[in-house]
Amino acid sequence: MVTCWTCHRNRDRPLTTPTMEILYGMPSLDPDDVLVTPPGMPSPASILDKFIQASGGAQRLAGLTSFVGKGTSVGFGGFGGGGDVEIVAKAPDKRATIILFKAETGRGDQIRTYDGRTGWVRTPLNVLGEFQLMGGDLDGARMDADVAFPTMLKQDLSKLRVGFPPVTLNGHAVQVVEGTAAGGTPVKLYFDKVTGLLVRQTRLLNTVVGVTPLHVDYSDYRLVGTVKMPFRIAMTWVDGQSTTELTSVQPNAAVAAEKFVKPATTTARITMTK
Repeated sequence: MVTCWTCHRNRDRPLTTPTMEILYGMPSLDPDDVLVTPPGMPSPASILDKFIQASGGAQRLAGLTSFVGKGTSVGFGGFGGGGDVEIVAKAPDKRATIILFKAETGRGDQIRTYDGRTGWVRTPLNVLGEFQLMGGDLDGARMDADVAFPTMLKQDLSKLRVGFPPVTLNGHAVQVVEGTAAGGTPVKLYFDKVTGLLVRQTRLLNTVVGVTPLHVDYSDYRLVGTVKMPFRIAMTWVDGQSTTELTSVQPNAAVAAEKFVKPATTTARITMTK
């Protein structure tokens, strides 16, 4: 399908998905939407296994039943008022992000929840208030939970294959594994060729204005107990960017089931996990 992006790239092969780096930084060469697997590439399973091993190994990851991470969040260019962040997750597939913005910003709080089947968002300065995730957004919530507990990736992604990646991504030589989420959303996972750790997750979302990408970049991996986790998570979409910098992560913390349900419609502030 020909879109606006097709004709603005000086390329002889169509592309429908816009490149985030042009919007938010120096542009880089992005691969085509659908990558062709060249001969001699490792199998998708071997790359995912290397990520699991780099994160601590299957046995140690199995011992991580939950975690609570705390830190701060800021929007693109330092805008957005800042906020205190809590990321809570419970194996095998529950995850929630809670951002408490400063009261003087008048923004209210932002909450994203996923209980293993259903996802919700309550976002400030939005006419919808809270809304249920559907389609690619729901697939994305599941993928974020899978990255928290990476042994689930093989189970939740189908049609896995290895694609020929760009030479570097954020300074890393990478390998790309492509797959399809349960709802049909194409997903690309970029792994550092040396360390095996995940550098980026890209979801290609089908919207009324065409296919748009959503990037989640991972960096600053640190040991949490016996497993490695990213302490810097930057999410970039077509009209926004949010970066979370964690300062602490408590493994195997007690997490209430209420953290993962539909956010309340009230504007009252909530209490973070102690």
